[in-house]
Amino acid sequence: MKKIILSAAILTLTAGSLLAQEMFNGFGTKGFYNKSLKNQDSFYIPQMQIGFETYVETKEVEKESKLSAFANNMAAHSKGGQYGGRQSSSARVTTILDAGMELADFQSLANDFHKILEDEIAKAGFKVLPMEDVDKLDSYQKIKDKYSDKTDRKQSKADPSDVGFGTIKVYPENTLFMFDEKSVMKGGGPAFYGMLKKIHAETNAGMILQNLTIDFSTVELDVKLDAGVKGKTTTAEMKILPKMRITYNTMDFITPKGGPNSAPASLNSEFISGKEYNANIYSDKEKAASLFKKFFAISVPSVDFDPRIIEISKEDYIAASKDLFTQYSKEFAKALVVGAKGK
Repeated sequence: MKKIILSAAILTLTAGSLLAQEMFNGFGTKGFYNKSLKNQDSFYIPQMQIGFETYVETKEVEKESKLSAFANNMAAHSKGGQYGGRQSSSARVTTILDAGMELADFQSLANDFHKILEDEIAKAGFKVLPMEDVDKLDSYQKIKDKYSDKTDRKQSKADPSDVGFGTIKVYPENTLFMFDEKSVMKGGGPAFYGMLKKIHAETNAGMILQNLTIDFSTVELDVKLDAGVKGKTTTAEMKILPKMRITYNTMDFITPKGGPNSAPASLNSEFISGKEYNANIYSDKEKAASLFKKFFAISVPSVDFDPRIIEISKEDYIAASKDLFTQYSKEFAKALVVGAKGK
């Protein structure tokens, strides 16, 4: 495979471009979770929902400036006409992953991610309880019984022979889906807090709950709109960078001092890998249609546009995603130190 080299302006947000405490909302230098994180020296990670993107549509909308709209409106009125209002235009690009990944591969990768995050938190000076040990605790069994069915429903596909959806959702071994920012009642009410009291008594450790989405490329769209009384023209420049990114991330913390909060902690902005990977980026409608049949169990999209296929070897995809997640985990651990230890 050839290395894609693009003479593009490299995105300014890389893993090391911001201080750790500035990368997250809700904890770090300041945040609503710092009160419950203060002086907490041990953690475990019972929830880690990971969504691996296999199909992404990127869209950018450009709106006519107010000054341009005013000038065009005046020009139209001077000729006895009317201007159609402030104009807008957009461009989009669809990217499709072709890496030979099956559900078992994504599951294995999720397990690796969980271990990477545990290791980086431990390197930052915290005690980390392995989930295989937590899973043996009587107090955790009550939580497991409550959330196991919900976790099964959240998984993308139960059949390893059919990946099935645009986003593959998997959970590392011994982890659960407990809640996210869309949950109607965070934690499930008094019964849940009774369970927490028991597991806090056994562990004296804080829970770290994560919901992440991993994208396989970084797309830049530069859309320009030239509006006037006679119509509008749109030009767009597309750049696809072979860099993985975390496009979505929300976090909750539950410690013996409190949590979860009514609003989750989150990344300030997308987290983009500082390294490129080897890939072949090309357009092929017939190939895209066949990939859609694999990725979508129902409502398979028609290929009536010009998608870009990102062809990566399985080995390169796994290596790039691990590298991205290691970069993220280092920054997360740094922010956790700031929130828990005030350093």
